[in-house]
Amino acid sequence: MNGTDDSRLGGVITALTRVGVLLFVGWTLWLFQVMYRVTQLSESRLATAWEERIQALAFLTFPPNLSLIALAATAAATATWLAGPTQSLGLAVLLRTLRWTANLLIVVALASILVEVFGQPTGIDTIETVAFRLGGMIGLVGISYLCLAAGRTAPGG
Repeated sequence: MNGTDDSRLGGVITALTRVGVLLFVGWTLWLFQVMYRVTQLSESRLATAWEERIQALAFLTFPPNLSLIALAATAAATATWLAGPTQSLGLAVLLRTLRWTANLLIVVALASILVEVFGQPTGIDTIETVAFRLGGMIGLVGISYLCLAAGRTAPGG
């Protein structure tokens, strides 16, 4: 490659990294709003306060709400693969942060599924609710795997 191609590739890697960071920051700001809602919940006649909070946190794991995390992970993984051994520390941190965020959300999704199945006095309320939450959890597993696979190709991966 010549100097022009190297600088163009460096520009693409930098742009993808910045896009990944901005998308993650946007998701994190939305997370604050969800966490505020979670702190405002109390016990209802149908569920304990903790069950209510888990159900509110489950909102983070619904498939339509995964778009910012998925796009950020795609940008970070692509930048990592393009950068190869020249990956920056910031990109490595972003990729790992996205992976661990997805892993944490997998735990939240699993908890929300368990509350839905075992927290209802009559058993499973609706199978489509469980399927919807399971779909989000599977999407999060895919995001985590994408970040893991990209991270393995990076220095120190």
